[in-house]
Amino acid sequence: MENRLQYIFLALILLLTQTASYAQAETEAERLDIKTEFIEAGLTVGTINIEDFGSEFAWGGGLTFRATEDFFLQLNYMQASDVALSAAEKSQGQFFVGSDRDFSHYDLLLGYNLFQGEFFTGDAKASLSSLYAVGGVGETQFGGESSFTFTLGLGYQIAFNRRYIARLDMRDYIYKSSLVSDDNTTNNIHFSTGLSYLF
Repeated sequence: MENRLQYIFLALILLLTQTASYAQAETEAERLDIKTEFIEAGLTVGTINIEDFGSEFAWGGGLTFRATEDFFLQLNYMQASDVALSAAEKSQGQFFVGSDRDFSHYDLLLGYNLFQGEFFTGDAKASLSSLYAVGGVGETQFGGESSFTFTLGLGYQIAFNRRYIARLDMRDYIYKSSLVSDDNTTNNIHFSTGLSYLF
């Protein structure tokens, strides 16, 4: 009787050990899978408010490299075509024409995830989400000028199926411009929404 109880007890211990090791292996595999997905590519659409010129539709794209769980690097490009006349141009005539009326911008940003959490959809599945801040430098071309630009921003993203990422972003492109007045520091606010794919 004692031997039979010992065999049953040992069998239970062996079963629990195997179950625990299987669960741990599965968790490790999931972690490794997450770590191999560190490049993200996407497209954005939105509106940019160009100081002294009004708001315009803007489109763009970007690449994100996830360096760690908290930090990431981002390379972005954005363009708005055929920007409307400024208030000064409406009274004095156009200052520039043609391709100079296209507003284009690119930058390299460092990002940090401020808050990370989960977003629950209707089917009770949890999707990863985060609020993040970005900052960096780039270049803006508009009105025949090429301006060194500082970029600051905030964003919120939700990852669906661990591969598709929807995001909302607000960016401020800060640079000096002489289009309307000499050496005027401009703040150009860009609101966008985008969809990315995680490789």
